[in-house]
Amino acid sequence: MSIKEQVVIFLHTIEHNVRFRVAAGRFHRSVETIHRYFKVVLKGVFCLYKHVVRLPDNETHPDIRNNRRFYPYFKDCIGAIDGTHIRASVPIEIQGRFRGRKDGTTQNVLAAITFDLKFCYVLAGWEGSAHDSRVLDDALHRSRGLKIPEGKYYLGDAGYGNRTGILSLYRKVRYHLQEFSDHPLENAQELFNIRHSSLRTTIERGFGVLKKRFRVLGAEPFWSFETQVEVVLACCVLHNHIMGVDPDDPIMGDTTSEVGSQRIVHQTRREAQEESREWNDKRDEISEAMWTDYVTNRTMAKNKEKEGKGSQFRWSTPMHVMLLDILEEEALKGNKPSNTFKPQSFARVAKEISERFEVTCIPDHVSNRLRTIKTTWKTIQSVRNNSGFGWDDNLKMITCDPKTHDEYVMAHPTHVQYLNKKIEFYDKMAIVVGKDVATGGYAFSWGDETSHNPPVELDEESNYSEVASQLKEIAIAFKNQGPVDANELYEAVMSTEGFAEEMLASAFDYMIQEEKVGRAFMAKAPRLRKLWLENYFTKNM
Repeated sequence: MSIKEQVVIFLHTIEHNVRFRVAAGRFHRSVETIHRYFKVVLKGVFCLYKHVVRLPDNETHPDIRNNRRFYPYFKDCIGAIDGTHIRASVPIEIQGRFRGRKDGTTQNVLAAITFDLKFCYVLAGWEGSAHDSRVLDDALHRSRGLKIPEGKYYLGDAGYGNRTGILSLYRKVRYHLQEFSDHPLENAQELFNIRHSSLRTTIERGFGVLKKRFRVLGAEPFWSFETQVEVVLACCVLHNHIMGVDPDDPIMGDTTSEVGSQRIVHQTRREAQEESREWNDKRDEISEAMWTDYVTNRTMAKNKEKEGKGSQFRWSTPMHVMLLDILEEEALKGNKPSNTFKPQSFARVAKEISERFEVTCIPDHVSNRLRTIKTTWKTIQSVRNNSGFGWDDNLKMITCDPKTHDEYVMAHPTHVQYLNKKIEFYDKMAIVVGKDVATGGYAFSWGDETSHNPPVELDEESNYSEVASQLKEIAIAFKNQGPVDANELYEAVMSTEGFAEEMLASAFDYMIQEEKVGRAFMAKAPRLRKLWLENYFTKNM
């Protein structure tokens, strides 16, 4: 069996959570062969863990450095850390240890993740009843465990507490708040918690992507528990590949360095309290600096808003042009998700107009001006749609004969400016206040470089290093292929009423072999599925 087929079988199994028996039918191999090569590829991927799942560097991440809400307060933060529960299947005599706050038996998986959504440390296999802080202690004290650079830290929830390298939330302080609202925050602790939580959602997103990409992590496993732990780690390796890890990264051979019997030195109670006190002080220092800047900026914004509302803002033609230029750019960047712009777009226009023309322009002025432009746009479209009017797309002009012109102007004197005259900035207004914006994001031509058919060449004699070098391409290609889910197809076929079980099983086998037929069957409504089965049995039985 080629390396490519081995990897595809492995990816199909963990991505779609199919049993070895189903995979054997799909790939026309024996169950024993499927099981054997699944273990081979799993071991190969597992060996890549230390080369793919790497600690972050010491540089401040751009998501922090380029955001005034987080910088410079979190400049030493390198990621977020948390635990998640993944279903586990264990012998009945030890199931009690694996039952925690989640339903059923689970394993507790600790993970640290960077702001690029790449895992930089994973510890799997702890019993589901273990507290997250206990799992973290184990990770920190392992000889090859979680290493945190000096002076750097991860963001953790309140359950971890403050300790060296882990910065947690304030306990008993609200954090499900809105920073920019009519009900401002009350103190430095609330401000710290809300910004801390905004950054820490990275780990939740990471777990969400991982479980959505590999459905095996959300289902009842059917392997030994050792294999279940290795599958979790392998999924993290594949996730990092797909998120953009260099596929040509050199892969080391078997590690020859021996792990000595290092004695784990645990802290005394007094040492732990002193460490917690030190990081509590660090958290207080960050929150106070953050609060001081927050209050100052809020006061300045209110004063500026009062100044701006004191007199009516006058828009000159250059200001009007600049507003359209900036909002056109914002719309093309995707900052106009519906019929209006995001607040930061209005803030950008106000800032640049204030700096360019040395005036006090606030976002409210921009919003009011945009309403005026929308009214103008609706008027132009209304005139265009009237009977007797034409449109010159080259000149951007509404055309009409003299008689129609005179009759219309008599009824609508204010619309004379739009008739038989070039409408200035028409194309810009179409993008800024029009409902549909063409961006070309879906354009595709034969021969373009895409991920639909990435070139993959594999040597029959390849070893594990070749598996690693092509892992990402094969994973993406397999993902885009989109095969029908065998479990879902089986459920859909066998649940159809009115037919013998043996007949339905025969139809299922046929659809597994003819994948297009199976995909079409899943797309049909239940009534049409039953009609298709009747026609199939009439022709073949």
